[in-house]
Amino acid sequence: MIRGAAALAGVAASLILAVGSVPVVARTAPPERAPMVALAPDGTGDFGPQTAGTRTAGWQEALDYCVAHKRDLYVSGGFGGWQVFNISDTIRMPASEDFRIDGGIYVLNWTGSADKDLMVVDSAMNCEFHFGVMVYGGTGAALRIRPVKPVPIDNFPVIVETKMDLWGIADPSPFTHGERRAGEGLVLDGTKSGIVHSDIRVQSVINFHTCIRTVGNVGYNHIICPHLHTNADHGTLFAGDERLVGNTIDFTIGVDQGAEGVTGLLLSGRHNVVQLAQRGCDKPIPPGRSLILNAQAEGNRIDLVCPEVADPSGLVTDNAIDPTNQISWTGAPIAIRRVNAPAGRFSYVQRLWPATVSIDSGRIKSLTLVRGKDRVTLNPKSANGVLLSVGDALVMESASPLRLVVVPLKVK
Repeated sequence: MIRGAAALAGVAASLILAVGSVPVVARTAPPERAPMVALAPDGTGDFGPQTAGTRTAGWQEALDYCVAHKRDLYVSGGFGGWQVFNISDTIRMPASEDFRIDGGIYVLNWTGSADKDLMVVDSAMNCEFHFGVMVYGGTGAALRIRPVKPVPIDNFPVIVETKMDLWGIADPSPFTHGERRAGEGLVLDGTKSGIVHSDIRVQSVINFHTCIRTVGNVGYNHIICPHLHTNADHGTLFAGDERLVGNTIDFTIGVDQGAEGVTGLLLSGRHNVVQLAQRGCDKPIPPGRSLILNAQAEGNRIDLVCPEVADPSGLVTDNAIDPTNQISWTGAPIAIRRVNAPAGRFSYVQRLWPATVSIDSGRIKSLTLVRGKDRVTLNPKSANGVLLSVGDALVMESASPLRLVVVPLKVK
């Protein structure tokens, strides 16, 4: 042990001598710089309305500077809602990667031409954007998310793995009743490149011809709006086209000041999970227009939250060609239904929710359960309480008219 210790001491001494013979290189501290660029509406930031020649209250110039100098952006807000940027030309967010916009609560107020968008966001990868309130009365969009140009590092166009938070989008007269014939709040436009695997949240959207719309490849995102509402007659709160796929969507919808002819959700996509809460469910959205499943809608799962309505099935219109959209709801089970079937061959397809089906009256000759390509022949004499999942069909041959009793099942 003593010899081992002496040997270690000798090695240590040799190392000290060796290190001492190497010249020491002095390290210099990195140049100091502010962690982010400051943008303020009151002239206290690096950019703002005081920026020479600006038409965007300093926004475009601040974004361009961030790109050139690889910096994040901080936007000043303030108590009481007095922090207002008056914007007269479209703010164009460049294709970004690893870029963050943070800040307080402020207002972007559109004062430009009616046919232009307030803000357009290009591609973004691994970005985090926090925006304030957008006030827009034009015929375009307050916020259009549309990836076209490639991100700077990975070099392809996309919105991916990005988080966007907005405090609100409103028209300039949010408490004035009347029809808005044009204009959109938030548009997710994946026609050129996809908007995928991202979180997009806006606290409130109010009073547009269409409050939120998706078009093109919009898939596998979380899309959240806790207060999606309007007092605009004949407006639509949300419209999603057939390429809206695999998203998790969480909306609470409502109508203010007795607006007439409002449509809640127009859904054409596939395999989305939707939680749809509605305040004031008994009025004034017309029956069957809180949720309209268009012809292309397929395999969507919708959970309805509506305490004021005993039978939430009256909120839905099902125009889907494929009968695989499924609805669940809070509250009690919905009413038992009776279906009259003519004599001869008749096919009953279970839509929207599972149910048990019994034959209450009539003379049945044959009965077949059909699920996709599978077919099972059932005994007509024991055809009571046949359990059908969404999309299942019962094919009947009868010598007389039949009456079916359909008992919907509450599964969630």
